[in-house]
Amino acid sequence: MRRGKFKPFWKLEHARPFTELRTWFSEKVTLDAYQDPLNSIMYVDDHVLSVGTPYNNFRLAFFIPWVVSFWVLFFYVVNDIGPNQGMINSANYMIELNNKNKLNGIEYDTKRDLYYKAMVGDDGKGSTLDLIRAVALYGTENYRSSIYSKITIASVLFLVAIISTLALLRFPRMANIYFDRRRRIVYTWRLGKVAACDFDNLGFRETAHGLNLLLMSENKKRQYWPANFTVQPTGRPHLNTENDNTEFIAQVFAFMDKGKKAVITGERFERAYPKSYLFVDKKPDNFEHRVEEILKRDSELPELYAKHLF
Repeated sequence: MRRGKFKPFWKLEHARPFTELRTWFSEKVTLDAYQDPLNSIMYVDDHVLSVGTPYNNFRLAFFIPWVVSFWVLFFYVVNDIGPNQGMINSANYMIELNNKNKLNGIEYDTKRDLYYKAMVGDDGKGSTLDLIRAVALYGTENYRSSIYSKITIASVLFLVAIISTLALLRFPRMANIYFDRRRRIVYTWRLGKVAACDFDNLGFRETAHGLNLLLMSENKKRQYWPANFTVQPTGRPHLNTENDNTEFIAQVFAFMDKGKKAVITGERFERAYPKSYLFVDKKPDNFEHRVEEILKRDSELPELYAKHLF
């Protein structure tokens, strides 16, 4: 168990140097090596330990339910527009009754009869399109307004559902965060932007979403600026505590200070990636050169995250 109590996500604190935890962990935490190190660790060898990002957790917990909910709402509204079986049965009964009235010379509402016939269609089974056509041609003004409102809502839901689905399918599997023991650096990339820093300049902040790591990143406005990269050792997208991060942080220090044997029992560890992605966030061009350019400026990190809330 570790130092502090759980801090609610709305009580944010300034980022601090990650290496300030080294003494506490070296004195308080005993760590065993495992065949599978867990804690979001994706890969370990002699030189590199990589950590998976939580986007897959967010995707499963929030994004996919969001997309599914819009499709459910869309089909619910469409189903609500269309005629139910009771309406179809009643319309077919009235059509048959009106045919008898016509043969017997009894007056009946011809416009209403046309509405019933349009609603059930040629096959007598009816459909949503048949009902819309019937209301548009023969329905009352109030009924038309009601149907048109539902059509508008269904159209908006369909548009949002399509856009969300395309975004879900096109959203790439994000790159890992890499701890390079040989060069004593941390690096990653996001959608074409490279981020890196010396391990001793790495910043961190613990939140309800997990562990935020601060690296110097390429920035459109400032050229280079600190950026947050979240790690979730528990796999939970929310309600993480400081104690949830303890083993993971200890594993990082053990790897960087002692090597892979302090973390894994084998020669190498590699975890399979999720197969639910169509695209992967590819490593940017000239990656190593861009990392070197960032490392020329990452000494500014401690001063920046000491002054700003990240």
